[in-house]
Amino acid sequence: MARQQSQLNRSTSHELTPVASCRDRGRQSFIFHAKRHLGQFARLSLSRQFEYPANPLPSEDPQDTDTGVIGTHVRTGHAQPEQSSAFAAWSALNIGSQQQMWRALNDMLVHQAPVLAQRAETLAARAAPGSLELSPDLEMPAYFLQTAYHGQPGGYCLDRGGDDWHAGALQEAGGNLYSRGAGTGARDSKGQAVVRFLGETFPEFAPDKVIDLGCGYGGQTSNYAAGFPDAEIHGVDLGASLLRYAHLRAKSLGLKIHFRQACASDTRFPDASFDLVVSNILLHEIPQTMLDGVMRESFRLLKPGGLVVHQDVPTQRPGTPEFQRWLSNWQVAHNDEPFWQSFSETSVPQALTDAGFSKTDIFERYQPQIDGPLVWYMVGARKQ
Repeated sequence: MARQQSQLNRSTSHELTPVASCRDRGRQSFIFHAKRHLGQFARLSLSRQFEYPANPLPSEDPQDTDTGVIGTHVRTGHAQPEQSSAFAAWSALNIGSQQQMWRALNDMLVHQAPVLAQRAETLAARAAPGSLELSPDLEMPAYFLQTAYHGQPGGYCLDRGGDDWHAGALQEAGGNLYSRGAGTGARDSKGQAVVRFLGETFPEFAPDKVIDLGCGYGGQTSNYAAGFPDAEIHGVDLGASLLRYAHLRAKSLGLKIHFRQACASDTRFPDASFDLVVSNILLHEIPQTMLDGVMRESFRLLKPGGLVVHQDVPTQRPGTPEFQRWLSNWQVAHNDEPFWQSFSETSVPQALTDAGFSKTDIFERYQPQIDGPLVWYMVGARKQ
């Protein structure tokens, strides 16, 4: 089965993509540049202050060489950024820019609600190559109900009833603006990175059936549908509003994707149903117990010879500067990312081993972006 390079990325538009007014563009441009400059300030200024504090700790040993200069009477030590006025200002501005981002995007969607609602109604009446299966009685995990990821209003569980898909539209718009502000680029996406990784690492692998765990608004799921056009593609998530949007979005793009409301650790599909199990930035958004459950479900769902690839942020990359590790944990306290630190301290390969995969079949890789400075963490295994 042929693999194709997906042309779907952060610049992809569809019938539910809002058209930004002049005011919308101005607000979003301000937020974009604020985030870009705050990121540069953190890398270029705060990191140096962290590694080389202005007031080094006195050394008890006059021959102390921690500074790299023999005979100095000071030694360097990691400063606590929260004690710095520069960090306090950076932190406040970062939090404020995130809040302004959500206000600006929500206002844009609300102002265009009548037009977008009409488009959604037209899409809903259109014959779908894929499907949508919701489970109104599905019990939501407490962590999912209590977390407003990245500060998104209402969180991923927001559901205003009826055919509501607002949370999905907000997730896509927020993810695009946030990522561009963080320097991720517009011509790449996480799903594309996984498809590219598979092509480079397992060139002969061609799945007939794919499942995307924690698929959200369906943006990354679309990349698997485009990358493996002959395969049967499924996406599961807990959020009904996210899935309604994902289904309409796939219709608009002409993609055959089957969406199901279910937990990533209990999808309700039969054993050995899939050749490829994937997730995109799911692992850092779930608690350890759920992560372990996702690994067990990945093993259960895979056919012999199948692959699982979990893509996430590279918090565990060897050699990551201490300041960057510290800054990542800032997300826990200030950006509604309660499981970021626990994920950075988790051995995903060990979780895969505990789930049943052989250690010799487990891999960890770092996949570069095609138009950004970052790399993605790829961890997974082949099932024998």
